[in-house]
Amino acid sequence: MDPSAALLAGLVAGIAIAMQVGAVSLLLIEASVARGPRVGVAAGMGVATADLAYAAIAALAGGAAGAALSGHESEIKITAAAVLAAIAIHGLVTLRRTPGAAPSVATAGPRAHYARFLAITMANPLTIASFAAVATALSLDGPGAAVAFAAGVGAASAAWHVFLTLAAGHAGRWMTPRIRRGLAIGGRLLVLAIAAHLALAA
Repeated sequence: MDPSAALLAGLVAGIAIAMQVGAVSLLLIEASVARGPRVGVAAGMGVATADLAYAAIAALAGGAAGAALSGHESEIKITAAAVLAAIAIHGLVTLRRTPGAAPSVATAGPRAHYARFLAITMANPLTIASFAAVATALSLDGPGAAVAFAAGVGAASAAWHVFLTLAAGHAGRWMTPRIRRGLAIGGRLLVLAIAAHLALAA
């Protein structure tokens, strides 16, 4: 596959994976609603950075990444479930301790949210598993195609998460603190439900 075709494949794979409604998307929306579009975009760039890094690893490793993960689907799901459950429970406990506001309405700024969502996405093994499966199926040849694929994934992920967080951030300006708190609780309960589903499906 030549670099131009790999770039296009990366764009398609990046937007397809990024647009899936999952735990990270729910947490991103909640952070954007609570803290506004500036913080939301920073958080979204944390996710996009992780997507770029994992896409690059998967593309450069070629079939080795897919082979290493093959046969470990149950372990991957259980690990992802544990990470998501820990995030959700921590958020719910923090909400209980701060009855007046959602935890995101703290002093944490864009840099802290960027680092937080970079860590959350990097800690989720489903991310690398998804890109490894795509990269293996594409049979990328050479470093040029691998770099182009990763660049396409990063660009698509960044574009989608900017759109998502800007929309959520601007919508949050019309919501009362009580509604934002309700969204925070609901979002974390949904993340907990996703974690339970992954654990049961393992």
